[in-house]
Amino acid sequence: MNVLIVDDQTQVVDGLFFGIDWAKIGVKDVLKAYNAFEAREILSSRPIDIMLCDIEMPAETGLSLYQWTRDRKIDIECIFLTAHADFTYAKTAMQLGGFDYILQPARYETIESTIRNAIQKIIQKNETKKYYAYGKMFQQNKEILLDNIFKDWIFRKSKDSASFIKELSQIQVSLDPQDQVYLVTLNVFRLKETMESWRNGMLKFTIGNIVTELFARYGQQVLVAQIEDGKLLLLVYSPERQLIDQEGVLRQLNKLIEVYHAYYGCDIACYTGDRIVVSEAPEQAGQLLEMMQNNVSLASKVFHLKDRIEQQTVSYSIPNVRMWSKLLEQGDTEVVHDQACALLNQLAIDGKIDAEFLKRFYQQFMQMLYTTAETRDIPLDRIFQDEHRLEKWLNSYSNVDDMKELIAYTTKFFKLFPGSEEEMKNQVDLIIQYIRDHIDQDIRRTDIAREVYLNPNYLSRLFKSETGTSLKEFIVTEKMKLAQAMLKSTKLPISIIAMKVGYANFSHFSQVYKKTYNVTPAEDRG
Repeated sequence: MNVLIVDDQTQVVDGLFFGIDWAKIGVKDVLKAYNAFEAREILSSRPIDIMLCDIEMPAETGLSLYQWTRDRKIDIECIFLTAHADFTYAKTAMQLGGFDYILQPARYETIESTIRNAIQKIIQKNETKKYYAYGKMFQQNKEILLDNIFKDWIFRKSKDSASFIKELSQIQVSLDPQDQVYLVTLNVFRLKETMESWRNGMLKFTIGNIVTELFARYGQQVLVAQIEDGKLLLLVYSPERQLIDQEGVLRQLNKLIEVYHAYYGCDIACYTGDRIVVSEAPEQAGQLLEMMQNNVSLASKVFHLKDRIEQQTVSYSIPNVRMWSKLLEQGDTEVVHDQACALLNQLAIDGKIDAEFLKRFYQQFMQMLYTTAETRDIPLDRIFQDEHRLEKWLNSYSNVDDMKELIAYTTKFFKLFPGSEEEMKNQVDLIIQYIRDHIDQDIRRTDIAREVYLNPNYLSRLFKSETGTSLKEFIVTEKMKLAQAMLKSTKLPISIIAMKVGYANFSHFSQVYKKTYNVTPAEDRG
C-alpha cells in the first residue's frame, strides 16, 4: 500500500510521517506533498492507494484536489483532515466519495485505525475485482446470447416458440411453451451526461439487478434483454408455475421507476399487458413497442395495454410558421424558441401528441429553418456542422425533449451566426469573452467553436481577420498577461500561478512565459 500525505503545514506532514507506524499497518511507501499542485504531480506519476488530505489549503482545497482525482478516474481512498468542525466540509467530502473525515487534532491511534479500515476496504475491493474477472467472460457471453435469442424470436420472427425455449435452455433458463409470463418493454431517458456510455450495457446491468431483486420477493424470475440502446425487454416468469398477479407486476414496475430515479437521477417508462403464454409474446411485444414509440413526451410511468385508446386524428397546424421565419430573419430568436417550446409543452399536457404528430411538426419546423437560411444566404451545411450530434439532430422527431433541444440549438445558431460587419464583431467579442472566462483551463479551438456555433476553421479565419492576431497567439497572450499581473501583485507560488492560467505542466509554462517576455517567471518577479 502507498500513502500520500497532503498538507500545507510542514509540521502536520512531518507529524503524520514520523508519528504513525506505517510498516505495522501494512503501508510500504509514504509520500509527501505541501500543496495540490505537488499532489497532482505525484498522483499522475505513480500509483497511490490512500490519500490523507487537508481540506483548507491555499490556492486549492483538498476537496477540489479529490474531485480532480475522481474526474481522472484515479482509484484512491481519501481520508480528509481538517481543524475546523464545519458540517458543510464533511457533507461535501462524503458526497464526493471520501472514505472518512477526521477532525484535527486527532490521536495517531485514531488515524491509524482509519487507515487500517481504508486498507481493508481496498483489499476487499481488489478481491471483488478478481472474482468479477473470473466470471465476466461467461456472463458477457450469456448476456449477448440472451439479447440475440430475444431479437431473433420477437423482432426478426426467425424462430418458433419451441426453438426459442430450446435456445434458452442452453443458457440454463427453463421455460415451457404453455407457461404463463408477463412481457414488459421499457426505455430509459434523460440520462445524465456522465451516464451516456451506459447505453451499451450498464443500463441493462443496473436495471436487471433491481428488477431481479424486486420480483424475487414474489418468487418470480426475470429475463432481461437489450433490444436497442436504452431500450430493454423483460420477461417475468415463475419457475414454480405460480405467477404473480397483475397488480403485483404494476406495483413492482412502479417501484423500479422510483428506485432508479432516486439512485441514478434518470427516468424510465414501462409498457406491459395482461399475462400471456410464451407463444403469444411476439405479437404482444409489437403492441408494447408501438406504445413506447408514441410516448414522445417521455412520460415516466407504467403504461398498460388495456388503457391504450386509439388516438383520434388531430387537425394539425403549427401557428405562425411564417411569422417564426420572419422573426428569425429579424433576430428575434428567443420569441421563436419560447413559442415553439410552449406549443410542444401544452400539447404534451393535453395528451394530443404522438409519434406521427411530432414527426410532422419536425418536418415543418425544418422546412421553416431551411427557408430562413436561404433568405439570409446561410449555407445549409453550416447549420448542422457538429458531426458528433448530427445524427441526434436529424432524428429529433423521436421525442419532445430532443425536439426542444433542436429548437434551442437552431434558434441560438441564427442569433449568433455572423453576417454583417457588426455581427462578425459581436461574434469575435463572444470568442474573447469565452477565452477570458475560461483562462484557467486548457482552451481548445473546438471548445470555443462549439460554444459560439461556428466551424473551427472558420472561427480561426474570422478571428484573425477581425483582430489581426491568430486565435492561438491571442489565447497565449491573455494567459501570460494575467500570469505577469499575478507575479507582480501577489505572493502566490509560481506553480500555483501556472495552474491559474491553465498550465498543468510548470516547465511548459516557464518556457511559454520566457518566449513571451524574454525572462523567466522567477526573473520577472525579481
